[in-house]
Amino acid sequence: MPQENELVMRQHWASSGFANTDLDMMLKQHRVQKIVIIGMKANTCVDTTARFGQELGYHVTLIRDAIASFSWDEMRATFDINAPAYAHAIFTTDEFLKALQEAA
Repeated sequence: MPQENELVMRQHWASSGFANTDLDMMLKQHRVQKIVIIGMKANTCVDTTARFGQELGYHVTLIRDAIASFSWDEMRATFDINAPAYAHAIFTTDEFLKALQEAA
């Protein structure tokens, strides 16, 4: 359940979390510059949202072990071929949490 102060985006029509939503506007209103992406499906929704975010100027981080797909080939395509072209960082959950603690 979202917390009272959290932004919540509702359904979208296609693969990108940005397309046909007000996500970009809301993030910019709150001066968000970095996005962390987890979810399903690596080679479609995650990949498309991350690419779209990078094109809009966001620093994009993917959390490798919090992203899923229906096959290992789809995961390899995302993380070994596509993501290096648009993701600023790719972490595991533990690596990400450690980086957050070090930054704090």
